[in-house]
Amino acid sequence: MGYEVDFFPAETGGSAILVRWGTPGNYKLLVCDGGTRASAQQLVSHVQAYCLSTHVDYMVSSHPGARRSEGLELILERLSVGELWMHRPWAHTDRTWEAMAMAKKLEALALARQVSVHEPFAGAVVGPFTVLSPNRSWYVEGLLPAFGTALPRGAGLTLADAARWMRLASAGMGSRWDFEPLPRDAATSAEDESSVVLYGEFEGRGVLLTSNAGIRALSDASTFAEHLGLGLPTNLRLMQVPNDGNPDHLSSRVLDRLVGDRQPREQREYTKTAFMSAPVDSLSMGYRIVTDALKRRGVLTFLNQGTQLHHAYDMPQRSWYPAKPMGAGA
Repeated sequence: MGYEVDFFPAETGGSAILVRWGTPGNYKLLVCDGGTRASAQQLVSHVQAYCLSTHVDYMVSSHPGARRSEGLELILERLSVGELWMHRPWAHTDRTWEAMAMAKKLEALALARQVSVHEPFAGAVVGPFTVLSPNRSWYVEGLLPAFGTALPRGAGLTLADAARWMRLASAGMGSRWDFEPLPRDAATSAEDESSVVLYGEFEGRGVLLTSNAGIRALSDASTFAEHLGLGLPTNLRLMQVPNDGNPDHLSSRVLDRLVGDRQPREQREYTKTAFMSAPVDSLSMGYRIVTDALKRRGVLTFLNQGTQLHHAYDMPQRSWYPAKPMGAGA
């Protein structure tokens, strides 16, 4: 069974993601996040022109933030949708905040169109994908009460490590191959950690969608995948880099569990692909730190900075030029 994944960039970062799988005459579609209304319109046009359809079987709102969910309203307006998967915090807490109003509006729009709404907690199955995180108890008892809580000072990538990486970077890739300044401890907001993490396999080829998940969520996702006997990291072929490549959302240990152990520089084999979003005209040092970490593990990273990215296996060919990975010459 073939599959393809398209990332439609939003100018402010984030992506509208479309997954298509199946065989000619029997394809299914899943949307994960909508980005802005502009990126969502690109996705809608693609569904109509390339997929020759006006229907999406599954739609997932992975995160309550505007950069992830704004475009989903437009998709609901322009296409028919089978199922909407989104967290409903008002069903678990009396607290309110701005993003909750946006989520409620999305749910109301779906129900008005007779679209069934489900909550994506760990273990739920959404088409060919399994939800790996968050689990219900952590979301309700740990994450929701912490929404709006400021991160502690000094959390995440340290200035000293960043400065050392920059010095080594000026000397070339070889000198910094063994130095990885990713944080050791979680430095991610509760809102980001609540992001839905999805993993699906298509004839043994794995696709991992991470949204804004951080170290704790990705660690839990790895543990749950191991419990279910899923093929991470052996079968992984495409990974979404969490939160637009922010290094504070990854650790070396998490990457080892998601994509595999680090390889000797002269023996590296690139067998996996990562898609990373970034705002137009914005590319920080952090992107290169994450790219380096992925390259050590045989993953080439492609940036959708204003450009649609496409990954496919056993699907109809498109007359598109191949993209160039970040740091291809290193």
